[in-house]
Amino acid sequence: MSKHILGGLVLAAFFAPSAAASAPASTAATSTPARHARGSFFTSNENRGDVPARIERMFKTLDTNHDGFVTKDEIRALQAQFEQRSAKSAPTRAAHLFEHLDADHDGKITQEEIDSSRAKRLATTGGTAKAGHRGGASLFARADANKDGAITRAEFDAAVAGDKIKLRHAGMRGSQIARLFDAADADMNGRLSLDEAQRAALREFDDADLDHDRVLTPAERRQAAKSARVKRPPA
Repeated sequence: MSKHILGGLVLAAFFAPSAAASAPASTAATSTPARHARGSFFTSNENRGDVPARIERMFKTLDTNHDGFVTKDEIRALQAQFEQRSAKSAPTRAAHLFEHLDADHDGKITQEEIDSSRAKRLATTGGTAKAGHRGGASLFARADANKDGAITRAEFDAAVAGDKIKLRHAGMRGSQIARLFDAADADMNGRLSLDEAQRAALREFDDADLDHDRVLTPAERRQAAKSARVKRPPA
């Protein structure tokens, strides 16, 4: 995996596993390659003892000048590079997403195909659908230009180009980066050491490990992410 791509993933997973899982990809907004890029970390258990080594690998990626510290400027520089790469790859990711959703390959996406894809994703990740919620309904409202109950490739591409359909990736906004960085920067010197990063990640792990068995499951990550969203102050 290239540094540019890994940088975007690191920004989501470096400080807190729960932050990485806080925005589960909707069928309408995430391409298959993006899900694969996240790796098994988001769909498998993690032992507490593995956290320091994971953070050290990520730390080395973010410490671009190799001085033993990570600064906000280094993180933001990687994020900017990732955003540029993401923008360039958007047409390819959109094509993959359309092909993924168009299960019968007839050149159109139906509500049933979106519902089926969403159900398969929830079954894979262990998620549950909200009562009364019909996945992908908003996608049709944005992309089905002629309201005929099917989205053609032309309609889909037009919706993506018009930013009506957003292709998500694993990057984070500047405000999120700053907030998580400040929380991990224990001595508040504007630089993050490996020790500070590892201790912050372990604190987040312990907070999310609801049964205190030193194993973090995808279900615990989702619960921690849900709690974080409830507690998060309005932007």
